[in-house]
Amino acid sequence: MVDDLDRRLIELLARDGRRSFASLAEHLGVAQSTVRTRLAKLEDDDVITIVALCNALLLGHQVVRLLLRVRNLTPRSVADSLSGISQINHIALVAGSHDIYLEATCRDQPRLIDLMDEIRRHPGVASIQPIIVTSLAKDYTWEGLRGTAGQSISDPNG
Repeated sequence: MVDDLDRRLIELLARDGRRSFASLAEHLGVAQSTVRTRLAKLEDDDVITIVALCNALLLGHQVVRLLLRVRNLTPRSVADSLSGISQINHIALVAGSHDIYLEATCRDQPRLIDLMDEIRRHPGVASIQPIIVTSLAKDYTWEGLRGTAGQSISDPNG
């Protein structure tokens, strides 16, 4: 599904998602149309999404991570139904003592309380363990996609 050219394209965009098609094409040694086509396919296949990331804490927002336990429904069905809540920006099924991991951002503490109440009332949610983020030391690094920290995006075997 993803070949070496795609991996190299992803690696370049992970460093700078604003890089132009011309710059990417020159670095990869391919035509701009190839970069445009490859990038469109990677986005259509949900392999990548190019976004601007901000530090919500510096904007005065409340940032929370939630660990959920599910009862009477499957974790997947609960995660799918929670995905409609706009403040939730990340949902993952997890293994361990919890079933779902959520990341959410709220404008202020009253909105955070409302969000927690909404999730508690949600069908299938048995318990919530909130983790309130007070400071970010490091966030959204893509270095884990390379070398020994994870699957290499430069070398499919390494």
